[in-house]
Amino acid sequence: MDAEIDPYVTEEATASTRSRMSGLLRATQVLDRLVVEAKATSAYDLAKAIRAPVSTIYGVVDALVQAGLLERDAAGAVWFGSRMYQYGLAYGRNVDLLREAREEMRRLAQELGETVQICARHEGFVVIQDMAEASRNLRVSSRIGARVPINWSVSGRFFLAHLPQHERLAIFRENAVPSATGRAPLDPEQFVALSDEARRLGYASQLSGTDEGIACIAAPITNASGICEMTISIIMPELRVRESLEHYAGAVRGAAARIESRVGWRPFGPQAAFPSRQTAMADATLPDGRFANYEVMA
Repeated sequence: MDAEIDPYVTEEATASTRSRMSGLLRATQVLDRLVVEAKATSAYDLAKAIRAPVSTIYGVVDALVQAGLLERDAAGAVWFGSRMYQYGLAYGRNVDLLREAREEMRRLAQELGETVQICARHEGFVVIQDMAEASRNLRVSSRIGARVPINWSVSGRFFLAHLPQHERLAIFRENAVPSATGRAPLDPEQFVALSDEARRLGYASQLSGTDEGIACIAAPITNASGICEMTISIIMPELRVRESLEHYAGAVRGAAARIESRVGWRPFGPQAAFPSRQTAMADATLPDGRFANYEVMA
């Protein structure tokens, strides 16, 4: 015979669990707010900033100070404590940007059914670091390690976005060449404008940049200094991106934000694909013979 369940005990346990979760969420809000403030802050100001009862936040701050997660200065303001520093060091030793980006790349490819790439910059080129192939009937593939001139790739707009305009213009003029489709930007001023727009929107898209009928949409993976270290991008037929641009834009921006959160560059991450064919190639024939046979990439 099963033991009789006391409803009062069950309700008390549930209430206790809710109370612990509420306290944990308040503590998280306090710590997150300190990251935003970027300086020692009083418990009163923290409570006002997160719109929480002052008495509650005083209690939470006291508990965090006692645990060594926060420390008080002479004026009574609080900042991160030595224990938090040790936690950060331990976390940092086990975080790898490319590993986290690969995990998100695979997740996004599975979710969307599209090809997803991770790209980085090498001098005047954009290089494919890794790729997860699509599961849809029409598949666009590229070779890992393939590289294209920076003006061909929509990802290229992010890698120069943090630089002063004169540096962006100089790099562009030195490395830009015509793409096979003729649609890659060749005007330096146009490229700078596209770069600025991409940085403002948090994503960039391009139709038939390296191969006819293929669309690319990319988002930057940006470090704490505002420099784009990598991009994550989706490659698909133009028709699909024309029909659902906002959906894909939101998906790729969300993926980039989650990667940034995992490596500690973004304190507040979001809470808040094609039977196989031959690798798509863009055959560029230039007078000096450079830049031939580049794979499709974002």
